[in-house]
Amino acid sequence: FQLHHSVTRGASTCVVDLNFQQGACAEYLDLEPRFDITEIENQPERLDRQLLDVMLSKHASGLCVLAAPAHPAEMRSFKTDVVVRMLDLVSAYFDNVVIDMPRTWFPWTETVLLGSNKLYIVAEMTVPCLRHTQRLIQAVYETAGKEVKPNVIVNRFEQKMFDNGIKQADVQEILGEHFVGGIANNYRLVREAVDRGVPLHEIDPNANVVNDLKKIILPEEAVPTRAKSRSLFGMGRGLLKRKAG
Repeated sequence: FQLHHSVTRGASTCVVDLNFQQGACAEYLDLEPRFDITEIENQPERLDRQLLDVMLSKHASGLCVLAAPAHPAEMRSFKTDVVVRMLDLVSAYFDNVVIDMPRTWFPWTETVLLGSNKLYIVAEMTVPCLRHTQRLIQAVYETAGKEVKPNVIVNRFEQKMFDNGIKQADVQEILGEHFVGGIANNYRLVREAVDRGVPLHEIDPNANVVNDLKKIILPEEAVPTRAKSRSLFGMGRGLLKRKAG
């Protein structure tokens, strides 16, 4: 939504959910997933602008989502040319294309990674998840080479100084240059947005999670946080978010 409403970048945005088994992008926005990949599975050339328009789920804001109904019991894989045809067509008609990738790697995963301008891995602030993120970063390099740089956003990010557990310094040490920010832990607001099927900014445009996301995705539009009196318990800088690997 921040890309879609950006004042400094092209506005038209489409979210493509490539998680055909467990995807939920459309549901998060209370939209009906309409993409039927079986229509083009054997004839990808059939996918044209007219058919794409029929299969897009459109939010009231103008944001579009290309998502198929999830089938948890089916583990299907599709030919690379089907995915490439789909993404090429979407890219031709939208300024921004945001791709939500499945956790499972498919034959077309490398192609999608190499064709992306930016790659974000969303991690949680736990030891197992951060270790898995390290392995995922290595897997990206081994598969796609150094042409692709994974950026890591840590979700539910909390700055701890004296409590036991992971601290910001630990995250930075583990992830190094790949760590680009953390998203504040605001579970109540995020849950309300998901349950209502509305974007976060409709509930609270000044929420910490909204500002954290903007610092990462649109740093040129982020509003600097007003300086606060810094006590021993309030040191550190606010950071920021996506779906991980």
